[in-house]
Amino acid sequence: MKKITGGEGSNGTRVSTWFALSAAILGSVLIAVLSWLVLDGPPGIPGLLLDVFFAGVFALLVRGAGVSRRQLLAALSIWILVFQGFHLLKLMALGSPLFFSDISTVGVLMSVLKTWQVCVVVMLLLLLGTVLLYGVWPSRPQRWLWALAALMLPAFLYQAAPWEARFVDSILGNNANDYVTHLQRRGGMQFLLDQRARKYELALKGRDILDGQHLDSRPQLASRRNVHLVLLETFWDPMNFKAFHFSRDPFDPRFRKLLEDGGNSGVMTPHFGHLTANAEFEALCGLPATEDAVFQNRLKDVLPCLPRMLRELGYDTLASHSNRQDSWGRDTAYKYLGFANFNAYPAFVRDDLDGVFLNDASFYRQNREVVARYDRASPYFNYLVTISSHYPYQLNKERRPPLVRVEPFNEGVENYANALAYSSKAFMDWVDEVRRDDPDALIVAFGDHAPTMPPDQRPYAQSGINTNSRPFDGADTLVAMSRTPLVFIDGRKGAVDVGTMPLEFLPVAIARALGVTPARLPYLTDDMVGQRAKDSTRFLGNVITRDKGQWSLCKDQPEVGTACAEAVHLYDRKRALRNALLTDSRQIFAGAGGAWMNAATPMQFGTGSCLLEVSDWGPKDGVVGAQFNKQKESGLSATWLKVDRIQGSPQLRIGAVTTPVVGSGEVLAGLWPTPGVINQAGSHAVQVICGGGVVAELGRMQVRGDGTVQGESAGEAPPALAGPLEVMLDGVGMGRVVAEAKTGTCEAGGMRHGVVKVTWARASGSDGVRVFVQQDEQERQLWSVSGPAGESTTGPWAAEGMKLWFEDGAGALLGSAVVTAPSCTVGRQ
Repeated sequence: MKKITGGEGSNGTRVSTWFALSAAILGSVLIAVLSWLVLDGPPGIPGLLLDVFFAGVFALLVRGAGVSRRQLLAALSIWILVFQGFHLLKLMALGSPLFFSDISTVGVLMSVLKTWQVCVVVMLLLLLGTVLLYGVWPSRPQRWLWALAALMLPAFLYQAAPWEARFVDSILGNNANDYVTHLQRRGGMQFLLDQRARKYELALKGRDILDGQHLDSRPQLASRRNVHLVLLETFWDPMNFKAFHFSRDPFDPRFRKLLEDGGNSGVMTPHFGHLTANAEFEALCGLPATEDAVFQNRLKDVLPCLPRMLRELGYDTLASHSNRQDSWGRDTAYKYLGFANFNAYPAFVRDDLDGVFLNDASFYRQNREVVARYDRASPYFNYLVTISSHYPYQLNKERRPPLVRVEPFNEGVENYANALAYSSKAFMDWVDEVRRDDPDALIVAFGDHAPTMPPDQRPYAQSGINTNSRPFDGADTLVAMSRTPLVFIDGRKGAVDVGTMPLEFLPVAIARALGVTPARLPYLTDDMVGQRAKDSTRFLGNVITRDKGQWSLCKDQPEVGTACAEAVHLYDRKRALRNALLTDSRQIFAGAGGAWMNAATPMQFGTGSCLLEVSDWGPKDGVVGAQFNKQKESGLSATWLKVDRIQGSPQLRIGAVTTPVVGSGEVLAGLWPTPGVINQAGSHAVQVICGGGVVAELGRMQVRGDGTVQGESAGEAPPALAGPLEVMLDGVGMGRVVAEAKTGTCEAGGMRHGVVKVTWARASGSDGVRVFVQQDEQERQLWSVSGPAGESTTGPWAAEGMKLWFEDGAGALLGSAVVTAPSCTVGRQ
């Protein structure tokens, strides 16, 4: 027998060391070429070599499992895609490379996607996992250790990052602060390891920053007045898109005037196009955010931020956000920050939606109703996080038709402009009401980040803001990407000019306006509340500072004694303090005499009543034991609901079966088990269930028991109909419409009493489809709702010439179809 010294897969194809390393080299070079196309500037040779090294180590471990060439290429493709290619995908979508902690944000991403999009993401993740397992599956049980070593390599590198990165730095020198430049110079995997190492080092440095600080004295308050702090989702001045002409200012005229009255003040936000919760951290806690999701990944204990300080001063503290309460980890983070109450998704009546989000006007109105019930003897801190201007900037066009047109046309820019138009109007309506009822209130509002314009941020480049240019040749691009509007209404003074400041300086500005002594959060040092702190920020890893009225991009190692040297040193200290407090705040505060700041602050979640009000529902008929409105994704039957108002967790009941109401947006559903819900013919109540009891009846579902038609004897039965029907499709929006008769009869004039299954799919696009039916001179009615493709079955009412209308979610006509039965003969046989 010939001895084989190399690895050998099940198909007998020898995998040599040379083949494994060659594949690692070629794959890494391919990603480097793609990177050059996406980013302005070639990748660095050290970064490419490091990518080849890590990919090569992985390939050799996989080879050790005795896999075939096909398996090795599959496993190596997953490694290169995840640790090199995913950086480019995230850069194109959000302007930032990948971080280890991004894995924890998948759940938040899922919460803003449509059901079919969630299914696609899940299927892609399962596909990646399946291909990886196939790739490392060993040829013999004795080689399992090699496969496990390959799978555990990322975890080993993650744990060893602080020491590995130090070794790489000793050879290549300290790296660039800018994330993309860092990625280009060090490669995908080393970038991830370097970021992990920096986090570890900063936590060690931050423990002595509060040495000598005395935190035993509690803050005092000079003016007890109500405070409203509003995070305006994705508010950024659209006029910065200079390549486009707007038919009107997207901002409501009152909002634009308010900005001008306040000197066009602004904040410098920490991220581009995403991570709202990190903007919240800065605005509430006065420290720069981490690059990962700080609420979700890093905040594990009490941190006495602005709400905690105001609570100590006698304020009621309320946070409101109409998304799920666990989104970005807010359900625990808000408690640690000091909020006493949190009203999230369950506390709001969903009565007016834009896509899947509660419209801001409804959100503000319901917040006002809650605040009106507060005891006026105590001041309150009312913190609001809006959402209806969130990507993908979708509006309910039936209620909110477009107000702004964009030339040259760009769908993303135009949708964003119209979302701003309505959201800024809702905000100003709310501001007018608050100021009328409480003229002394302090009202502060800010945008959390600039809008993302996937897939490649082209509107920015067209407007002279090159988000992918590296290295940046100055501060202008960074300022344009980071700066968002700031409204600062200081009671009867009106909108005041507070200038442009980093977002983490905002708690200091609020404390000063209220007359808090000392005018800072307790753990901030003198240099963190001084002028240099107000004039400096950090964005995409770059420190920029303002000196003599001009913003400057600071080099990695600025000259000693310059404004940049002060700013870089300041941010090293602020980030070190942040990491230390996130790691062990209790011990640090106790050591500085601030044990009072560690006191637990319980938080209550707002809950609303259970209700469901609908304007229409369906299908209203079916056949015993047969599925109806079958869903393509799950295969389940579904009752669709066009919802007017919903709150809590209502359920549907038909017969003896109860199911939750699920979905997002204005069309929800009750999903039923297969093969059928109803096992008895007749009329069955469709009921709304709350708390186990019936609270409403939507109507009745008529269920047919067999294929006969009432009123006709067996001897007079017309010819039966079954099989494919003819569909005459009109319009280019629908790619496919197919109809099939399950049962029915052929009578004079064609098909009657047909039970017809219709299957459809859009020609293009990913939005859902609403299907309307019209026949026998009746008005057309909403019949079914689906994703971009779907199917549904009529009750025994379909007739010759039944017309179907297909619309997208915004009400635009995609096409129409007429269904006929050519096989039917005229008259009785």
